[in-house]
Amino acid sequence: MKVLAIESSCDDTSFSVVSDDKSIDFIKTINHRKFHKKHGGVIPEMAARQHLDIMDNLQKSIKKFDFKKIDSIAATYGPGLIGGLIVGSSFAKGLSIARQRKLIPINHLQAHLLSPRLTSNLSFPYLCLLVSGGNTALVIVKSPKKFVTLGSTIDDSAGECFDKVSKALGLGYPGGPIIEKLALKGDHHKYKLPLPLTKVRNCNFSFSGLKTAAIDIINKNKNNKRFLENFCASFQYTVGEIFQKKIRNSLDVMNNEGIKFKDFSICGGVAANQYLNKLIKGFIIERNINFHQVPLSLCTDNAAMIGWNAIELMQYGKLKLNDYNIRPTPNILIHENF
Repeated sequence: MKVLAIESSCDDTSFSVVSDDKSIDFIKTINHRKFHKKHGGVIPEMAARQHLDIMDNLQKSIKKFDFKKIDSIAATYGPGLIGGLIVGSSFAKGLSIARQRKLIPINHLQAHLLSPRLTSNLSFPYLCLLVSGGNTALVIVKSPKKFVTLGSTIDDSAGECFDKVSKALGLGYPGGPIIEKLALKGDHHKYKLPLPLTKVRNCNFSFSGLKTAAIDIINKNKNNKRFLENFCASFQYTVGEIFQKKIRNSLDVMNNEGIKFKDFSICGGVAANQYLNKLIKGFIIERNINFHQVPLSLCTDNAAMIGWNAIELMQYGKLKLNDYNIRPTPNILIHENF
């Protein structure tokens, strides 16, 4: 079983061919970061135009595929920026009709949550920390169609907080990679930052207060190299402390409800941060739970995870196919299916 997948929810245009034996036969991801960097973030209308231009250029690659071996076409239908979703889903729909292949709409967040199973052997149910540019949540993954959110952000996501703090520091967009790099040489005890919502024993996150406090400290200090290193280390350390406290709460919830599981993973763009990965890995392994790392290439938005989600759905069954009336849904929730 092979799936041709398309991802275009934000600032990555990606195509991939994924097989049910977990092999990625083809993947090409073009990131728009250089295009958006001068604006300090993603401009939705410009992102949509970039997706459209890239789709046109990639048609030559698609023509080289042997469609006799392709069973279905999958695409991200939400959540995401509506312009990009329209471009990708429309392209997939046209390709599905032209090539007479099954069309499978995919929930982008569910694809992230299932992506660890593409590279590791995780058993249902498992616990996953989803940390991306637009979302932060702790989710129990019970099956390819059943997701239970234990807690999510009530305001900013972790990725959004990284980007806004980076912008305030004058480091540009995206914020995660440069903050992680500077933090390597800094003292994480130098600046005391708040841990919002951590005194509440639930699994919800809040990063708005951390962002505000961080910007306040930035405005009160000279922006020299030593400040940047120490502040980035302190900020990154604080985010890690928040994650640990909330993961601990989620483990308590699962234990109290008698939910047995043995696997944990972190997914989404922020999962590419090696400091946070190492910190959470140690925290999880200490509790005799298997930690599964999604490869760096599959942490950020990519079509391989979209294709793998489609395969999981086809294997699971009860899948509605070729409903060309399904529309892209920018605000679809984690547990909602198309």
